[in-house]
Amino acid sequence: MLVVGVSLLLLQAASPSTINAKRGKVILLISRDFSRNYGSTAGLKLTWISYRMKRILIFWVLLTSSAAAAQLTSRETAANLESFEQVWRTVRDRHPDPTLNGLNWQAMHDEVRPRVAAAKSMAEVRDTLNSMLTKLGASHYAVIPNDLYQPITDLPSGGNATPGFTTTVVDGKAVVGSVEPDSPAARAGLHPGMSLESINGESVADLLKLSESNGDQETRRLVRQSVSRKLKGAETERVGIDVVDDKGRKQHLDLDRVEPKGKLVTFGNLPEQRVYFESRRLPGGAGYMHFNEFLDPVSIIPQLEAALKEFAKAPGIVLDLRGNPGGIGIMAMGIAGFFVSKPGLKLGEMKMRETTLKFVIFPRPEPYAGPLAVLVDGGSASTSEILAQGLQDLGRARIFGSRTAGAALPSDIVRLPNGDGFQYAQASYTSEKGKVLEGNGVTPDEEVRETQEALLAGRDPVIDAAEKWILSRR
Repeated sequence: MLVVGVSLLLLQAASPSTINAKRGKVILLISRDFSRNYGSTAGLKLTWISYRMKRILIFWVLLTSSAAAAQLTSRETAANLESFEQVWRTVRDRHPDPTLNGLNWQAMHDEVRPRVAAAKSMAEVRDTLNSMLTKLGASHYAVIPNDLYQPITDLPSGGNATPGFTTTVVDGKAVVGSVEPDSPAARAGLHPGMSLESINGESVADLLKLSESNGDQETRRLVRQSVSRKLKGAETERVGIDVVDDKGRKQHLDLDRVEPKGKLVTFGNLPEQRVYFESRRLPGGAGYMHFNEFLDPVSIIPQLEAALKEFAKAPGIVLDLRGNPGGIGIMAMGIAGFFVSKPGLKLGEMKMRETTLKFVIFPRPEPYAGPLAVLVDGGSASTSEILAQGLQDLGRARIFGSRTAGAALPSDIVRLPNGDGFQYAQASYTSEKGKVLEGNGVTPDEEVRETQEALLAGRDPVIDAAEKWILSRR
């Protein structure tokens, strides 16, 4: 997640009075997926970007693994000691809780430094530092090797054009999730549920092994999204894929790429993003709404409001946040106001060392009062999780799908003198009922998973379950 301090913007998403922060600033929560668009992660350093005399912090993502042990030289030991001091000072100075939950941090320094000095390998150094950081009892504090990012952070070369289909992971296997009508993929006969074996000759199964072996929810999300990124590139370049249909027949396809759907949106110094909103009536009459990112509130909010007016008499609403990596935090407050009538309620709060952001809901004049189903999955992160968990806590929505990413905190990774990265949190977040989202995610009220069989049959079991619940409330 990215935290951005900028001049106060006139957003339709929420009333400025709901922001409990320093005067003249708002806090913007951007999923860590966006930060990878800034360039290669080889630098692993904190990037400062000037924006109207404010500063933007770009936060990279933690991926843990082990590295081969190697005998240390005296110069490497000196760099490790410098790194230890930087880690220790950063926690002392930047942890959201100045008391560190009562932990004697100076005593920890005196205990750990000699162990770092005596370490015989980089693996031992990392284990020692990470053991120290676990004493904090908080997520997003870790030392990571400098060579673990490349497999999942390779950016598409030359552009973001796509062949017109999305991917999902079902039972550890990459499959086609959806296909855009009249896209290169559709014209080539691709359809949901087909297995995806390779992209430009690279095995997809090998890439997915990274996530399955790690076991961390956030790592799995990032690795799986990297499959989709590998499909992107310049419009002038084709992408080669190998797929298997429902009959077990293998097929190689060379697909053209086209610009993806959605409005090109710029925000501050962020790179251009494609943002789209879609709505429709489901077979049983419920209204369905989906948008891909919490960005461009001046466009998304009016479209959501217009859809809700159209669905005013609908038996219920399905809000699909699957695959939504987050975005502008205050949009969660504004969107919640379309479904909550009582003023003064909040989704939760984020505490930083110097300020607290309360996600207070600003009710709309005529909020929708019918049943609300929110759909989530492992790709739902950041602001998506804040909105879903908050509505669940308030008893205003029933959550369907699978557990979310558990990636709600703003964090940063800096380069250490020894070349490793150090990730640390900038804040803590708890939902209205005190649930910690980071590392835990949102647990659905009704867990429903996609199946390859359902995709091949053209069904979405998560939407089906949500609409079934809505119709049962009549």
